[in-house]
Amino acid sequence: MMRGLRRLGSSGLMGAGLVIAVVSMMSPTPAAASARAAVPPPTDTTAVVVVKTGADRAGTDGSVSPLAGVELGLFATVDAGDPVLTCTSDSEGDCSFVVEAASGLLGAQPWVRQIGVPTGWFANPTLRTGPGSGSGSVASPYTFQTPTLVAGSTYSSLSDFMRSSSNSLPTRSNGTWQQSRINPLLPDTCGLDIALVLDLSSSVGSNLPVLIGAADQLVDAFVGTPTRMSVFGFSATSPSIDRSTGVVYENHPELSSVSTTASADAFKAQYADWNLGSGTNWDQALYRVAEADADYDAAVVLTDGNPTRFGIDALHGDGSNTHFTDVEEAVFSANLLKREGTRVVSFGIGAGVSGLTSLNLAAISGPTAYDGTNVATADYFQIPTFEGAGDTLRQLALTSCGGSLSIVKQLVPEGNQGEDVTGAVPAGAGWEFAASSTAPGVGVQPPNATTSDDGTGAVSFEVQFSAVGDPATITVAETQHDGWTLVTQSGANALCTDLRTGDAVEATNTGAASFTVPFAPEAAVSCTLYNRPPFTGEVVVAKRWVIDGRSYEHGEQPQGLEAAATLSGPDGASPSPQPFGVGRDGYGRGETVTVDETTALELDGCSLVASRVTALDGERIDADLPFTAAIAGPVTEVELTNTVACDVIQTEPPTPSASPSPGGVSTLPATGTAPAGMLIAAGLLVVAGVAIRWARRPVAVRTGERGRT
Repeated sequence: MMRGLRRLGSSGLMGAGLVIAVVSMMSPTPAAASARAAVPPPTDTTAVVVVKTGADRAGTDGSVSPLAGVELGLFATVDAGDPVLTCTSDSEGDCSFVVEAASGLLGAQPWVRQIGVPTGWFANPTLRTGPGSGSGSVASPYTFQTPTLVAGSTYSSLSDFMRSSSNSLPTRSNGTWQQSRINPLLPDTCGLDIALVLDLSSSVGSNLPVLIGAADQLVDAFVGTPTRMSVFGFSATSPSIDRSTGVVYENHPELSSVSTTASADAFKAQYADWNLGSGTNWDQALYRVAEADADYDAAVVLTDGNPTRFGIDALHGDGSNTHFTDVEEAVFSANLLKREGTRVVSFGIGAGVSGLTSLNLAAISGPTAYDGTNVATADYFQIPTFEGAGDTLRQLALTSCGGSLSIVKQLVPEGNQGEDVTGAVPAGAGWEFAASSTAPGVGVQPPNATTSDDGTGAVSFEVQFSAVGDPATITVAETQHDGWTLVTQSGANALCTDLRTGDAVEATNTGAASFTVPFAPEAAVSCTLYNRPPFTGEVVVAKRWVIDGRSYEHGEQPQGLEAAATLSGPDGASPSPQPFGVGRDGYGRGETVTVDETTALELDGCSLVASRVTALDGERIDADLPFTAAIAGPVTEVELTNTVACDVIQTEPPTPSASPSPGGVSTLPATGTAPAGMLIAAGLLVVAGVAIRWARRPVAVRTGERGRT
């Protein structure tokens, strides 16, 4: 499902630097041009030339939405200066020339060229064609020759000219005239939602680790800011497919926080093992970003070559060369992404994207080239080496952070003690910070900021200087949540860093939950604060019995052997009964608890030898009762062991089965039988033996039974 239109930022779009030569094509045509006008039919004396004009990718089948207000000219020759006829596309994207005999074009093969664009668009009068590797580049004018015009005929760009399926024709087109949306502006704030789009085509080759490293530098540059990122990979398809193993490297369109080192590392791990595919499909790569549910402020496309494929549902192109079609379709998908408010930054890396490739990089982003000084406003970059890409990407990441103070709140596990912040995670929504300055001419906006549920745990303040001067002191105070504790680091309430240099910036405590930090004009500073949640300790008393050397869990001991525990607290409460194995919570960190027990032995012949504390939190100890412990962790477990000795347990012997009454003499066998008296005596001996043996057996294992094992 496509996303709705999004806010646009307030930073300037066109900065200083090289501008691709499309300025003459950027004058808007009248709004009235958008009216629907039926394509006129030809007559006996006229021919009609119809060109379809397109705006945005409209579906995975390759369809494109129409664009009204595009002005085209029909020229007598390819290099003619003035058009013989002009047309303006209607709301269906139809731009129709009615060619009469007086034009002098009947019987000729005139050329169609763009002469105007609607407001918010720019034309691409020249595109780069040639091998996808970047060698043999050709600057191909985006102009098309019609067939010989004959009165009574209609000529469509979708069927009669312009459109071609021949991969041997570098200027093959799909028949819909392309133009690019003006690149949206970045929000004027530190902390963005970024889609990272990585080219995994085979031409990257041995530079893949360097490309991944450059992407890592971009991600790391956002640490300490309220930034979230997604990552997409592409080669001939997106997601990309490993050319050797066939493994699909799934895209991650969901936004993930990179505000902390831990979260940035987790994000980078998503693409760390991606390998190379084959082919380069800008069209599909950009469309995958556009169709994602997330809203992105910017899409940064890292690519090492020109597109050689296009298509979403079906794959087109030869995979080796760049045609008009490969770029046209990428432009339509980029337009869709821009329509949603996402700024497209095309970042070319390496020799394959040098020179004339600028034409294609500009077509999917915007006409302003990076010149070494305008990283904040450049639409596209051409970095000659992979090794040099990382530093430039880092600069790009911090362009929106100049003059900003970011605050990152992290929450540590409740069981941590002292200044231990192991396992800290970004805070959720609801942490409020106030920032201000008493320095003349220095303002902080907004004065208050609250963390949201975006996963970053961060907020950003803009520090405004009315004039360039000395650093000012900024005071930051957080509204502490009830029961929570600020966890200092080396005694400091906050750890602050210069985002550009990575150097520490000293913060000075001014209260239990406040600090000051020096801030120079256009600085980019991030401060991290840690909080520990309210501590609620739990106490559990475990019970064990040792009877005549044999160990039993409580509840499995013989009947007649009982014990009951008591606990003091929490909050200083007097001792009260506590079931074994059941937790009692509500204890504060450092609070003491006293454990005791009572025992009852109602089994004859058994006596209590010892009642001891034998373990504390899993560590074996030997201590007297009552026992007092200090609460240090979330769960405190105290094990009590009762040792019992039983000399002889009086147990009723089992009743033997009744012997059958001896029959009369006449019923006894004639031979081989014992006298009746001997049988009775033998039976009594057996019963006596069983009774003696039963009485000397150990105490029962099963609850409620005696003398059975």
